[in-house]
Amino acid sequence: MPLALKMSGRKARNAYTREPASGKKGRAGQKFRLPRFFSWFSEKLRGLGGLKSLAVLSALLSSAALVLAAVCATSLWLYDKAVTSDFFTTRHVDVTGNVRLSRDMVLQYGGIREGDNSLAVSIAQVEQSLRQTPWVQEVSVKRLLPDRFVIKVKERMPSFWVHKDGVLYYANERGEIIAPVESRNFLSLPTLTIEPGAEKAVPFLARLLKDLQGGALPVEAGAVASVTVSPGRGIEMYLEDREMRLSVATDDWSGNLARMSVTLGDLARRHELKNVREARAVNGNVWVILNGSAHS
Repeated sequence: MPLALKMSGRKARNAYTREPASGKKGRAGQKFRLPRFFSWFSEKLRGLGGLKSLAVLSALLSSAALVLAAVCATSLWLYDKAVTSDFFTTRHVDVTGNVRLSRDMVLQYGGIREGDNSLAVSIAQVEQSLRQTPWVQEVSVKRLLPDRFVIKVKERMPSFWVHKDGVLYYANERGEIIAPVESRNFLSLPTLTIEPGAEKAVPFLARLLKDLQGGALPVEAGAVASVTVSPGRGIEMYLEDREMRLSVATDDWSGNLARMSVTLGDLARRHELKNVREARAVNGNVWVILNGSAHS
């Protein structure tokens, strides 16, 4: 019986075979090995003895410090040569997107001058300086070595004049002040007045400008001398060349505007528009004042 079991080649059920470690446990059990150079260097230091190894290590550290100092000094020398070299002199500055600001004004506000070294110019500082000016909404500056800059500007566009504290300002389509009106960037625009209590109607200013440009009213945008936002009359326009006032209530803006357009067109065909002093579109009707009389 024992012989038969031995010849069958089967292992006994209670036989124990140790499996090799695998997976994460196997990797965790491995020892960390230094690169060959460090291993060789460490063995050499141990072979030299305490004082000798310390002296060799100090010498190596001193040499490394000297090499680092030499690299830094060389870098500074190269930078100094670059920022004083005529090869990097700024010769071209391209400015795009400017409307109200002249090219010279953009360069002045940004702090860039032709003749300066292009490497010495901080692009972040130029962009920050331009964004702090009242006219610039967005700006990007690119340096094209060796001698060129490209400045792209998006300006705030004025739509009105606004009087504040005795000073005349440009304002955007929401009535927000941009900058004082100056002779060097003069642009004739309607004067805007926002009466107390009419703040909720201010967003209709942008719609008015868009509708005028789109021809929703038979009125040229350039003929509007002033715009008043009123809590009672809505948006009121004064046409100075005709001495006529037009007011559109905001509760039904599109409907009131359409009715106003039809009425003005009908008056023009009948050659009666020149006699109109005022027209109001409100509550589904258009009221027209002719020489002291009102008609709907």
